[in-house]
Amino acid sequence: MADPQGPEPIRLAKRVAAQLGCSRSDAENFIAGGWVRVNGHVQEAPQSRVGERDVVEVDPKARLEALAPVTVLWHKPAGVVMPEGAALPAAWAEPHLGASTRWSGDRSGVRLLKAHAQQLQIAAGLAHRASGLVVLSQNPGVVRKLSDNSDAAEHEWLAEVAQDPALQDPDRREAVLQSLGKVLFVDGTSVPKARASWQSEWRLRLAIKACVDGQVAHLAERAGLTLTGLRRLRVGRLGLTPLPEGQWRFLLLHERF
Repeated sequence: MADPQGPEPIRLAKRVAAQLGCSRSDAENFIAGGWVRVNGHVQEAPQSRVGERDVVEVDPKARLEALAPVTVLWHKPAGVVMPEGAALPAAWAEPHLGASTRWSGDRSGVRLLKAHAQQLQIAAGLAHRASGLVVLSQNPGVVRKLSDNSDAAEHEWLAEVAQDPALQDPDRREAVLQSLGKVLFVDGTSVPKARASWQSEWRLRLAIKACVDGQVAHLAERAGLTLTGLRRLRVGRLGLTPLPEGQWRFLLLHERF
């Protein structure tokens, strides 16, 4: 007697392999590449299961090729806590770097896949109170470029400080710039000096090569300032504008840090 419930669901990769006459490994690559639809919806999980009545379609334009590593530029809002460590968990990345927060002006032409949220490394992160440009990448070369102190990209910052009547004195304001520009030692090793200038009464611009975590806050404290806001405007040649807060885009092929 036939089973009234029908055959047990099978793995999507097995179904695709049977339809295309290809290996299970190739089928998994087609699925991960976003080329397979189940009942009209893209399905990127090779381990998902489908039943006999499910309609499985493979895009006629499907290409069997390895996904190129991507680099993401994100305008991080102040208050968002980034995970510790270099690797970014996919469970954290997906809600922050999903389709709903992708900048409408992204000209990369890259189809967003779940695989793009996997194995992302934090190439240039930010503390939770800071906002501005964050760089995340699957490309080891980009990560090395932004962490190599011998040839690191310059970071540009906009720092807002608490109002202090003493800062009305031109001599005090000049003393702040002198302090910010002095050599800073981290773990007994000197780090590149900051170039600083006043942008307005309570706002400073700083440019620092090979900027280490917490360096701006430390410099401000040493100069007798209280930071009320910190935003990274640029990493190397790439600036934050016009990326809106909370949104992200893919790095374009011709762009370099």
